[in-house]
Amino acid sequence: MRNLDTFESPGLIVYPDRVKRNIAKVIEMVDGNPNRLRPHIKTHKTKEGNDLLLAAGITKFKCATIAEAELLALSEAPDVLISMQLIGPNLERFKELVAHYPKTKFSSIVDDAFAASELNNIFADHTTGIYVDLNMGMNRTGITPDKALALIQHIQALPNVTLRGLHAYDGHIRDKVYEDRAKHVETDFSSFYELLEHLNRPDLELVVSGTPSFLVHHKNPQFTCSPGTFIFFDAGYAALFPENTFEFGVEIIARIISKPTDTTICLDLGHKSVAAENPIDNRVRFLDHPEWILKSQSEEHGIVEVGDNSPYSIGEIVRMIPYHICPTVNLHSHLQVIDGGLWEVKARNRRLCY
Repeated sequence: MRNLDTFESPGLIVYPDRVKRNIAKVIEMVDGNPNRLRPHIKTHKTKEGNDLLLAAGITKFKCATIAEAELLALSEAPDVLISMQLIGPNLERFKELVAHYPKTKFSSIVDDAFAASELNNIFADHTTGIYVDLNMGMNRTGITPDKALALIQHIQALPNVTLRGLHAYDGHIRDKVYEDRAKHVETDFSSFYELLEHLNRPDLELVVSGTPSFLVHHKNPQFTCSPGTFIFFDAGYAALFPENTFEFGVEIIARIISKPTDTTICLDLGHKSVAAENPIDNRVRFLDHPEWILKSQSEEHGIVEVGDNSPYSIGEIVRMIPYHICPTVNLHSHLQVIDGGLWEVKARNRRLCY
């Protein structure tokens, strides 16, 4: 293991052994059946992460962008679902992707008849898979289950698309108490079960669950679960899981670059290095100094209240866990491997080739 003094800061350090254990744990939670998993790769966006998932026996994946889908195809992932309704130029890009990587079966989601028809039209000389995107209460995308039957009937009449499943992402379900979360799932998914009864299509894949609701959904053997954050994990989701469920596969390191007052330090960690979507108190957790408080950030600097700063030296390394790992990874061009080497965050780009 390399000495942390040799690592660049601000930077992300990846621990592959921890990542492997997280993958093993999530497979264990679905009774050792990797076919019940369709992990989302938005968290890691690396070929190395894809390859570790494939090596563990996972063959189905979810992603949000065509670049992420292509990255999976470069690893010859057998089955890829793009969990985004494709419109505009992305339709042509998707068609090119399908043609260029015949070893991978690609699908996308739709929640609208016009979008389904557009997809059907672009695939006039091919066929592609469709999953109907259901709105389970997050109100971000999707059609409510009570209105989905008409859309499904429309899709089934289209010649160039095949209905492969239902997609029911529920990222809004993150109650802190597990019993409350389970009740929330039961309430929000009642309409989902009603739709299944009307459809009577046991062949459809049922893709469900954000990372917090995975604790509930993994117990239902008819579901394919699609958590993503588990591979690296983060401080935000750690608060929603029982202790020691997953390990922190990635840490942030920064260095003390200044001591502007007697009670503060300045780190080379601005909001260009860690996700700034949340309030300042929910951006990082200090691993070795849980009492420290991040007070403010600018583009390249972070001011931390430490009490008496006399014990700390300029150049000293500070280790942190991000509150939200997915957008934090997206800010970095590469991850530094604890044992040496780099993982390139290739899919942070919007375009690889297609």
